[in-house]
Amino acid sequence: MFIERAYAERGTLSDNELERLRAGLVDQVQRYEYTIRNYPPDRMGKYGLPFLNQLRDKVTTVDALIAARADDTSAQT
Repeated sequence: MFIERAYAERGTLSDNELERLRAGLVDQVQRYEYTIRNYPPDRMGKYGLPFLNQLRDKVTTVDALIAARADDTSAQT
């Protein structure tokens, strides 16, 4: 499953698939950080940082979902 589709369907993913999605998103953030390291300041502000922030927000969203599921699991036991 592609990252964008998995992210769109993150609520229906299993715990294992959610972990794989998180790993893929973190990898995507790292690769993009490497790619934009030499952007000039105007390009960085216009394109680099906004997209990087979107990617980081996705990781944060998936982290929150993983934490919520962990809390649900611990509350049930």
